[in-house]
Amino acid sequence: MKYLTLIILCCVTQANFAQNLADSFFTVDTIIITGNKRTKANIITRELTFRQGDTIRNWEYHREQSRKQLINLFLFNEIRIDREGNVVVVRVTERWYLWPYPELDYADRNLSQWLLTRDPKRLIYGLRLEWYNIRGRNETMQLDFITGYTRMINFGYKVPYFNKRQTWGAQIFATYSSNKEVWYKTEDDKVQFFRDRDRDLIQRRGLEFAVTHRKKIFSYHQFYSGFLIISIRDTIRKNEVNPGFLFGNALAQRENYIGYNFIHDRRDFKGFPLHGYLVKSGLEAAKLIGGVSTVNTIAFKTSLSRYFRLAGPLFGSFNVTGRYYSLKNPPYNKVRALGYGKDYIRGYELKVIDGSDFFLGKVETKYRFLNRTYPFMKRVKNYEVLPLALYLSAYFDAGFVNYDVQNSVSRIDSVVNKLPNSWQYGFGAGLNIVMFYDYCFRAEYSFDKFLNNRMYFSFVASM
Repeated sequence: MKYLTLIILCCVTQANFAQNLADSFFTVDTIIITGNKRTKANIITRELTFRQGDTIRNWEYHREQSRKQLINLFLFNEIRIDREGNVVVVRVTERWYLWPYPELDYADRNLSQWLLTRDPKRLIYGLRLEWYNIRGRNETMQLDFITGYTRMINFGYKVPYFNKRQTWGAQIFATYSSNKEVWYKTEDDKVQFFRDRDRDLIQRRGLEFAVTHRKKIFSYHQFYSGFLIISIRDTIRKNEVNPGFLFGNALAQRENYIGYNFIHDRRDFKGFPLHGYLVKSGLEAAKLIGGVSTVNTIAFKTSLSRYFRLAGPLFGSFNVTGRYYSLKNPPYNKVRALGYGKDYIRGYELKVIDGSDFFLGKVETKYRFLNRTYPFMKRVKNYEVLPLALYLSAYFDAGFVNYDVQNSVSRIDSVVNKLPNSWQYGFGAGLNIVMFYDYCFRAEYSFDKFLNNRMYFSFVASM
């Protein structure tokens, strides 16, 4: 009897294994796409990890990876991929693609900096038109008419693919802006501002054209070239303000540049990743022209981000970023290192660390205590439900900025700025609120190296 039971168990196990193998091993005869009223089918199939006629050996991987790729297009609110025999059905719910809306932003480097003063004069407002998925080909147009602290006109157009094989794309961006206030020097590791009554002090004009190449799903290559012209009033370069604001102590600085970016992106969700990794590297050659002075520069920047599950709802991530800049005593408008954009140490949001080269490392753990979909705007098509996730996080960041203060022409003085040329670190804990997989709000309580502490807020993921 014992042996009969063993034989039956072996037969059942073998049958289950054969059934699982059959479920995972099949040939894709047909791909059906539904719900794409505007989006062309080839834009969707471009993101799938399989093609019609392919033999699938691990269906769960292909289904989940293809769904993540489609979410990262930011064209759809919901995606379902199902298999019916040898037929794969892709069901999508499209987002709204035309967004004319009022623009409201702050002039400071981050929200926490603006909240110190809540000065309405430092607000940027106007009208922005964002038109996604033009012609159903994932083309994007952006048009800005901005006033307030910054007066700006921007135009951008992106074509992800212009060839039949969907490997080459292009984009163009043009900008004009002016300000009545200038970030003119750094003192006590904080940006200082200068106004001259109510006159425009700085103007910027720029044009950039880029060509992109994406032969495979996960790798991107970008080749770009452009120019940026910055003009200032004479009051800025006076000794009591900053004679080294532009290169060569000039009233106008022109920068002609050409560069290359490489991106290998294996993240599950770009807006708030939990699994995978991201590699980014960029090399840029530029010529700075200020008055009769000219200098050639090289900038290289690279970063690696890794995301992984630790156990159950507990996730971990880390990021390392480094930059090399060949000009060791750059003008003030080129010394931005840590404290700008996403390159900052948490706990130092109200500080900047200026310099030429830098290294930045971040480590974070996140505990997900909520992950649900809620009824949202029932009468608004395509927004009937709201995917919502909440995470508690703990983190540690560290960085180092190299700067040649002895030969500085940029008002970066080692006597009044203590953070360059020494290791800095910050740590803390926070709450992350994530909606629609890519909209993130962070509230974090952070400490710096000197144990100064406060609450900080942000609308983007930490890394």
